[in-house]
Amino acid sequence: MPMADYYIDCVRKRKTQTLNDNNRPISGYTSTDIKGYIGRQVDKQIVKADKFTIESQKKFFTSDWDLQFGDLIVYEGKTYEVVSDPKNTAHRDDHIKAMLKKIENVKQ
Repeated sequence: MPMADYYIDCVRKRKTQTLNDNNRPISGYTSTDIKGYIGRQVDKQIVKADKFTIESQKKFFTSDWDLQFGDLIVYEGKTYEVVSDPKNTAHRDDHIKAMLKKIENVKQ
């Protein structure tokens, strides 16, 4: 079964900066409708503040070849950040995989 059969509608948000009337930068996001699928969770042991902790990430599969590190993905009402460079892991040019981290309280 192809990966695209599992895709659902989601939104990719990319940070942008524009200038206001006083030539001061204003940060915002541009939204693009994409299709994707969040797969299984991967837990990594990392060191933060000299203590070991577990960071959970999820695999994200999409056919959006414009996906970049730092983009936000809104998937089923939850917001995730792309925390890895997207890769063509199957080398079939039909989808890419990136790792996501769930984030909360995002100004959008």
